[in-house]
Amino acid sequence: MLDRAMQQFSDEMRARPRPRRSSTRRADIDCSSAPGAAELGRRIQAFWNAAGYDIQIEVVRAGGPRESPVFGIRSDMIGARSRPQGGANGLAL
Repeated sequence: MLDRAMQQFSDEMRARPRPRRSSTRRADIDCSSAPGAAELGRRIQAFWNAAGYDIQIEVVRAGGPRESPVFGIRSDMIGARSRPQGGANGLAL
């Protein structure tokens, strides 16, 4: 049993709009299918190309049963950063 003040507070909290929880199911592409992973790879590659970097991305099978495999992407990025341009130490050749 709630007293009157607690009931008002409860009603007020229930009436407030709640933010929608984030979920990968609401994404505009299905990132776990082969075409979706390829599209995600194209978007990531386009982002880094616009920033002036050339990265390579490939679609790989990441697991799942034979009937419904899960795909992912792999790139030549190191630690979520694009590879240095030039030689091994980042200096131009």
